Amino acid sequence: MRGDEVMSLTINIYYTGQNGSAKKFAEEMMLSGLVDKIRAEEGNEKYEYFFPMEDEETVMLIDRWKNQEALDIHHKSEMMKEIANLRNKYGLKMRVEKFKEWEDWKMEFEEIIRKRTSVRKYSDKKLEQEKLDKILEAGRLAPTAKNSQPIKIYVVQSADGLNKLDKASRCRYGANTVLIICGNKEEAYHKGAYTTYEMDSCIVATHMMLEATNLDVDNIWIESFDENILREEFNIPTEYTPVCLLQLGYKAEDCPVNPLHDKRKNIEDLVEYK
Repeated sequence: MRGDEVMSLTINIYYTGQNGSAKKFAEEMMLSGLVDKIRAEEGNEKYEYFFPMEDEETVMLIDRWKNQEALDIHHKSEMMKEIANLRNKYGLKMRVEKFKEWEDWKMEFEEIIRKRTSVRKYSDKKLEQEKLDKILEAGRLAPTAKNSQPIKIYVVQSADGLNKLDKASRCRYGANTVLIICGNKEEAYHKGAYTTYEMDSCIVATHMMLEATNLDVDNIWIESFDENILREEFNIPTEYTPVCLLQLGYKAEDCPVNPLHDKRKNIEDLVEYK
């Protein structure tokens, strides 16, 4: 493997039927929750149906996996029986194209923001230093008001540091790398009595969170902590105020799926044109 490259395993599957049966199959796959379950499987990078305009009786599935091992585990799952039963129900024919290739470790931005979810149970797997460096660099490049950059980031990884963190928060969830993101009120841009230190800190945290997702590093943003204990345990100077914690790592095999991940308001409820 070279630098930032990884293996990508993509399967294009064409389902063909009659009288719209292929489309009905895809719709039932989505409505039944099977699609969401497959997307939540370890190693799945894409599971998306497309409906070709030029062929109304065919549905195309793009099924992408991180590696062959992840695909093999998926093929042994109980979901494969459910998929086969649905395919037989609609009398579909299936054609498969398989591609194995090396590609740059990079996702489309929309894929990143849709994939990111809050993980509340981590494995013991250590976060690679090269990935941590990229996450921190994303924070360094984040915009701040007037480019004041009033940020301080503490990286907590040692056993002693993690024990100290546990005194201040019950929400580490077993992550072995935690970032304490702090803002400096005086260095931040001032507008009357208001300063942007919290806003700047949150922008920095968001950049690092999305870069972590881009690197396949699980994460969760936490604001539940005792500021006084955090200050005392880590000797945080008075000019800096802890704003949030960012847990980084790899989710445990038995990590529950976040039930709120897909709960979003309709765009009409959020956006109003004037």
